[in-house]
Amino acid sequence: MTSDRLSVRRFVLVALILPAAIVLSGLAIQVVVLPTLPDPVAIHWGTSGAPNGFGPAWITVLLTVVVGLGFPALIAVSALSSMRRGDRGFAYRLLGAVALGVAVLMTVLGTWTLVLQSGLEDAADGPSVLVPLAVSFAVAVLSGSLGWLVQPHEPWRPVAVVPTEAVPLAPGERAVWLQRVSIARSGATVLVAALVLMVVLTTITLVLTPDPVATWVMIGATLLIAALVLTTLAFHVRVDDEGLTINSVAGWPRVHVPLDDIDRAAVVEVNPMGQFGGWGMRWGPAGFGVVLRAGEGIEVRRRSGKALTVTVDDAATGAALLNALATRVG
Repeated sequence: MTSDRLSVRRFVLVALILPAAIVLSGLAIQVVVLPTLPDPVAIHWGTSGAPNGFGPAWITVLLTVVVGLGFPALIAVSALSSMRRGDRGFAYRLLGAVALGVAVLMTVLGTWTLVLQSGLEDAADGPSVLVPLAVSFAVAVLSGSLGWLVQPHEPWRPVAVVPTEAVPLAPGERAVWLQRVSIARSGATVLVAALVLMVVLTTITLVLTPDPVATWVMIGATLLIAALVLTTLAFHVRVDDEGLTINSVAGWPRVHVPLDDIDRAAVVEVNPMGQFGGWGMRWGPAGFGVVLRAGEGIEVRRRSGKALTVTVDDAATGAALLNALATRVG
């Protein structure tokens, strides 16, 4: 078996097959104990470990399915197509390990908390959840670590940089280059799915959890993810006599590299997941990037040696104009 096929198969094993098997096993146990549970069951516990929130037992079953299976599926959607194209990097290995760890955490914790309440007449009399919580996290970390070790080590390989000559400009001539770049469909799918997942979890928290702190934390996290989604769907890219400017279509965030800070600009082939660990404004082995899709982009090397990459169409023209303008002020 070739190394490429081995990487994809191990990723599928860790990120999809094992999580599915673990979640289905946990669901089988949950279904068996359902008739023995009080109504309602405890679904939330305070900092002391005692139950303080109650609801129907199907909430725990639903969370096990939605998070335990939904999160690994979301990861697979974001990574598999790129891996099959040959993209590699630490991010894929990490995503597979995280998918397995989350599936184990949700399954072990959800199943254990239901089993603890089996035979009780009143869920308020249930034991502390602190031990199940600690053990579930420990098992999840161990499972994620094993998932990391099972996958082969294939670091991101730097892509070739295509040197770009400066476009000829007459003395005093001014030029502007404008482009708009939108996030790839796969990236948009992942971001929207993550937002939907947070909305579902927040709704459950609002309806069933009396703890105002937990409620506001979930609302804040959901609003943060919504803002991140809305501000990273598309960007305007501009090259002019002020340098390189990258603006979200929402108006913020904004990235600017002045001409006197540019050493050179070049065209590169960008792999968002392998190089930057995902889509949007990211840090990775290749430096900082505004990466919304795979394909061509402009890599700007600053005089400090740091790099900024932006994925954009007609990157050769933008890089050539940047080099010409930077030469004037250099």
